[in-house]
Amino acid sequence: MASAPFDRRRAWFILLQFLSLPVIGWWLGNAFGPAWLGNLLTPFWVFVVFPLLDAWLGRDTRNPAAGDGAALAADPGYKRLPLAALPAYGAMLAWSAPVFVALGQDSIAAALALALSVGIIGGAIGITFAHELIHKPTALERNVGGVLLALVAYGGFKVEHIFGHHVDVATPRDTSTARLGQSAYAFLLRSFLVNPLRAWQLAGARLRARGLPAWHWRNEMYLWHGLTLLFAAGMTEWLGAAGLAFFAIQAFVAITLLELVNYIEHYGLLRRRRADGSYERVTPRHSWNDSHHLSNLALLNLQRHSDHHAYAARRYQLLRHHDDAPQLPCGYASLVLLALLPPLWRRFMDPRVAAWKAAEAG
Repeated sequence: MASAPFDRRRAWFILLQFLSLPVIGWWLGNAFGPAWLGNLLTPFWVFVVFPLLDAWLGRDTRNPAAGDGAALAADPGYKRLPLAALPAYGAMLAWSAPVFVALGQDSIAAALALALSVGIIGGAIGITFAHELIHKPTALERNVGGVLLALVAYGGFKVEHIFGHHVDVATPRDTSTARLGQSAYAFLLRSFLVNPLRAWQLAGARLRARGLPAWHWRNEMYLWHGLTLLFAAGMTEWLGAAGLAFFAIQAFVAITLLELVNYIEHYGLLRRRRADGSYERVTPRHSWNDSHHLSNLALLNLQRHSDHHAYAARRYQLLRHHDDAPQLPCGYASLVLLALLPPLWRRFMDPRVAAWKAAEAG
């Protein structure tokens, strides 16, 4: 088998590097002070240093060889990497929660910086790896993905993403497809208010299709929200109100980062509507693609999003680069910051959407 474009050994290294950032930042703050500045190491690394390294290393547009697909899909080493996120992020929460409480007694700023850092890891690693797992055919992978999402209080994503977003992507029906000209803040508000309700509606509809009432005990939303309540109660029992505050802050940061990435992935792209009212089939042209090598190693090839939506069950190590898909100029970390500045975002992205529309019309 030829060497795969996705190097899982380097991906393991990047995973461990990201998980170590809050610990290193806390140590630096303790050793050299001030504590709040040390605890900002994670956002500085993720949104400044890492994008610079990503741009320097450049793109890797290689695709797996046609004859290697079955062997790569069956290789257990690739399956272990996303599964490792659950014990890793669970350990991160177990370490950081009491540290947050202790920091808060001396410096609220230092405690908040730590919770911000942990939430960034929860979004970049926890939810990204959960996203890979919930698409997979085995119950183990899907359930591990659900537990990861419950740790950041977003278990409904498992339902809404699979049965809502992937069905309606790039149409006005999809609440996870950003409209042309829509700001990231308007998109976030809609996502926070609508997507959790849509998850309940979709879960209920799936049960009714099986002849069961929407409130039946088999509704998986009970499980994921129940786990979140259990984790929150455990934090409260262990560390009091400060522990609950930490759990809520890291979850809010992780969810916000996820939805900002959702904003980037489909901004301004819509499928054509046929004469009968249906929409054209989803193809790689309906999601933004990016093949920057380093950030794809960190995010399990998530930025090859064009191929993911065209072939949703395809494992991350098999995702392909498509030259004819709309291309992002840089990785997600840089674009998350740009999305928070709507005038710059529109100046940067709207011409690219216009070029995509012109190509579609042609």
